[in-house]
Amino acid sequence: MSGNSLGPARVIRLATAEDRAAIVEFCRATWGPGTEDYIERVIDRWIAGVDGALAVVDLGGRAVACCYVRFMSPREAFLAGMRVDPAHRRAGFSLALTEYCLRHAASHRRSVARTIIGWNNSPALGAIARAGFNRVGSMTLWERSTEDPPAPPDVAAESAQPSPHPSPGELWAVGWAVRELTDEDIRERTESGWAVRRDGGVALLRPGEDHVWLGWLAGPAAARAWLARAAVRVATNAGSPRCRALLAGDAATAQALEAAGFTRGLEYLIYERSTR
Repeated sequence: MSGNSLGPARVIRLATAEDRAAIVEFCRATWGPGTEDYIERVIDRWIAGVDGALAVVDLGGRAVACCYVRFMSPREAFLAGMRVDPAHRRAGFSLALTEYCLRHAASHRRSVARTIIGWNNSPALGAIARAGFNRVGSMTLWERSTEDPPAPPDVAAESAQPSPHPSPGELWAVGWAVRELTDEDIRERTESGWAVRRDGGVALLRPGEDHVWLGWLAGPAAARAWLARAAVRVATNAGSPRCRALLAGDAATAQALEAAGFTRGLEYLIYERSTR
């Protein structure tokens, strides 16, 4: 996809390896002194375009803003890592980058794009609204150390209850991204050994860099309570220091996670827009 002019010496284009140093520098300044930004850990993968494309605003030959458009499925894209150099904010770069990424997704036949934003990130929430995205849901981050895991759940008995199926359009967390959950996802997680079942309930898990993700938890309340504890044991047995969950909120899920020792974290709002 060719670059798009924003004015003299300003262009939006796909990132190259030569942009790495500049991107890392302004990303380190995103959250203030002494903080870290995960983008430094994924930037090489993003520049390589393993599962999407990294776009940048080029100002006089130097990258001053970036955003990654990730291809989540044959029809879905996800926008991540929107960052603007603090010295060049309030110049319309985030909106222009978003539009570029939407066009890039559309050119690769993705018809819908989503993103998640912390409820307290007012600048980002304002920017995504101006870009025409609509809020479609929310998920809450939960975390539990495996240093003192709960007692092993009792062995699951055979149950005639069918496992739950996702509702049409239901979203689940794939790491720090979301996409529609399908029966094929449940089969894939089961066959790979990262699904746990109990009495008509199921937990879908995914290994992360230093944790195990709990990406979907469904079924009767009692089953969810058992599965939340089982997820921690899976993380413990995998040698991960913690188990994280990013889940849509409801009372039964919250009670199950709290009973398993999880601590509630930030709520993330889910936004969606057609790429057409």
